[in-house]
Amino acid sequence: MLSGDIYFLCVISKKTEQGTGLMEDIMFEGNQSLPPNVFLLTPIFHEQSSIRPWAFGVLFVIFLVTITLNLILILIILCEKKLHKPVYIFLAHLLIMDIVGCTTITPRLMYSISQSIMITKPACFIQLFFVSFTGAMQSYILSIMAIDRYLAVCHPLRYNVLLTNSRAHKVILLTVCWSSLIIGIYVVLLIGRTFCKYPEIHKVGCVHMAVAKLSCEDFTINSLYGIACTSLTIVTLIVVVVVTYTRILYVCQHSGPSSKGNRKALHTCVTHCLVLSLYIFSNVFLLISLRMSSTNNFPQYLQHVSDSLFYLVQPLANPIIYGVVLSPLSVRVSFCEQDIS
Repeated sequence: MLSGDIYFLCVISKKTEQGTGLMEDIMFEGNQSLPPNVFLLTPIFHEQSSIRPWAFGVLFVIFLVTITLNLILILIILCEKKLHKPVYIFLAHLLIMDIVGCTTITPRLMYSISQSIMITKPACFIQLFFVSFTGAMQSYILSIMAIDRYLAVCHPLRYNVLLTNSRAHKVILLTVCWSSLIIGIYVVLLIGRTFCKYPEIHKVGCVHMAVAKLSCEDFTINSLYGIACTSLTIVTLIVVVVVTYTRILYVCQHSGPSSKGNRKALHTCVTHCLVLSLYIFSNVFLLISLRMSSTNNFPQYLQHVSDSLFYLVQPLANPIIYGVVLSPLSVRVSFCEQDIS
């Protein structure tokens, strides 16, 4: 599409609505032609050069804190034998998904801010796979955790028989295989396509529909498959959560207000509902942003907010919620802090 002796210039424009309206142009110029099979990732914010080091520093701190908090909780679960239970096995894998998602997005975002917004086609597809895989895994793990709490509260005498540690690991393995299959099809649907549109992705990373919209061919099949997969994961999560937690609250109500099991169940429900609410809200917000990004009616700053909420805030909030609210983990975290001091 571009010959070797043609220079390229990409201009990313941002309109602000202050006063009469200003136009800020961030221009990237090079002495070589734009290589084939390359995409341009628009930074999360169109920051000026003077504040880019600050943006880089904030992202680095968020990344470091997120990885550290998740790793601390995972190590506590691994080292503490009392926590070798199905619910904590599922929680550990949820925290691992937070690490995978944060590692997939944040370092690449920092590189886009400080170095270059160009990303090769193979690297983009790899990032696309892990971003989608992480989202699917989180949805299914949260559904499994809701079922686990339902069995623990509503069938306490049969819980250790119905759900053992071995079965918990098998469930996770099946979830990994299923998520890899349905997300792998995303990549398969994109591999054979020719991309002839201006290769700019207005997201913090490569996501399925943002890349599919750049292809020359009709991307209806990509859109329909994306809607089907997203509906399957989100609807499954919502249905499972509504059914299980409704049953849990019903059992709690009929077990007496002073029941220890009642208080424990309600405490568990609150903890999981906080994480579930954050996940569902950020996921739905992100999907709306992605689907409406091609229209002029959806403000660009809302796209940035949705990206930040899903890719940055959620992986940071999950270990904080579980580490502070969930009693066994908060006790172990306190012991660790005392030992360090």
